Amino acid sequence: MQNNKTFAASVIVPTYNRRELLSKTIQSLLASDLPSDAFEIIIVDDGSSDGTFDLVHEFIGRADCQIRYIYQKDEGYRLSRARNLGIQMAEGNVCVLLDCGVIVSQGCIRAHIEAHSEPGRLVLGYVFGFSNTGDDDEKLSEALEASLDLDNVEATLQLFRSQGLFPDMRERTYQKFGERLMDLPAPWAISWGCNLSIHRQTLGQRFRFDENFKTWGAEDLDFALALFQEGVEFRLCRDASSIHVPHNKSHEVNSTSSRPNKIYLHGKFQRMETEMLIDVQSFDLNDALAEQRSAGG
Repeated sequence: MQNNKTFAASVIVPTYNRRELLSKTIQSLLASDLPSDAFEIIIVDDGSSDGTFDLVHEFIGRADCQIRYIYQKDEGYRLSRARNLGIQMAEGNVCVLLDCGVIVSQGCIRAHIEAHSEPGRLVLGYVFGFSNTGDDDEKLSEALEASLDLDNVEATLQLFRSQGLFPDMRERTYQKFGERLMDLPAPWAISWGCNLSIHRQTLGQRFRFDENFKTWGAEDLDFALALFQEGVEFRLCRDASSIHVPHNKSHEVNSTSSRPNKIYLHGKFQRMETEMLIDVQSFDLNDALAEQRSAGG
């Protein structure tokens, strides 16, 4: 389906060989409480070989909303390029960036749109099940998967909220510093690409993801920091809620991968905070900065 109108939002989902997770993400988007002509879905495939093409075209054939599929040849990890392609193709006023395997609430995309009532904002959605590293991570994933009812996402989210289950790992930052993200020493350090949005007017032709990031990690921090330095306001929107579906990952591999990326990021920005980030996890950076300031460092 193709339209000549401007959508309220473009939802951009990069993917690579995660057909089953992608299916869950698309299904949740199609259950949105928005009219089907209010938003579009852009799937950017980073060279999958698992039948992702067929899956997306099955959805295209039966969905009421516009779904577009963009393919780039597998030339290694090119997440930044994939996101930039999605932004380039977007016909919506607000670009919503989602990771493959993130299931959104029915009101998630509407909440993102409404959060951009004024331009100049980067909006962070809330991601249940987005866990910290640690020995209990596998057990946590198993418990989360056992609690998921993909046929009733709203009931699952209500259960998580009411019982305080599987909070976004950034919840401890919100509890410690408050929800006014601009009061944080470094709000950009928790601005991850799994569920966030920005108005195309704010992006302009200048702000894009740095395509020099060719391995996992820090490309979203780089993007957020560039916006932060230009005075963009960072906001938390709990109503833009979602669930991070458990999948195989290696924190050790990710940490090894991200370190050279952090060194590269520091080389670009040359800030005290980016130097600290090289040896500090991004979700711990605000705590480390606050401790340094309280100590008079």
